[in-house]
Amino acid sequence: MSGSAQADLSLRFVEGAPGDRFVLTNTGSCPLAEATLTLDIGAAPAGLLFDATPGGAGVDSDQPFEVIEGRGALLGLPELADGDTVLSLNLAGLEAGGIVSFSLDVDDTGTGRPETIADSEIAGTMVTLVMGETTLEVAFSDQASAVIPIAPCIS
Repeated sequence: MSGSAQADLSLRFVEGAPGDRFVLTNTGSCPLAEATLTLDIGAAPAGLLFDATPGGAGVDSDQPFEVIEGRGALLGLPELADGDTVLSLNLAGLEAGGIVSFSLDVDDTGTGRPETIADSEIAGTMVTLVMGETTLEVAFSDQASAVIPIAPCIS
């Protein structure tokens, strides 16, 4: 017995230097329609923020927003100021198996090592996906990932 086709999205955080990386993957078997994905790292208890410019709110290295893969799936680039905690991506859609990855520096204000973000520190970061009238929200786990289950594909 087979299940219905889904368009689930997976978002993973990968600690790195100088920039950290987020990888959004359509792990489902059907395309995702136009949508807005919002990442609220300020919801994590570690006091996370984006360190986008030298001498700003973060420490040591900084990294502005940079698309690594999937630029064609974005409807423009987000505006991000140093010290921001919320990032929104307007997606043109994302094919099954499609990936959008981007880098930027994430620092924390709640530990002795603000430039290194452990998996458990990103836990609690909220991810919101808005598609038309539908809003889905999930939190990052302590495994540095979030999965947004989306309704079955429409044939």
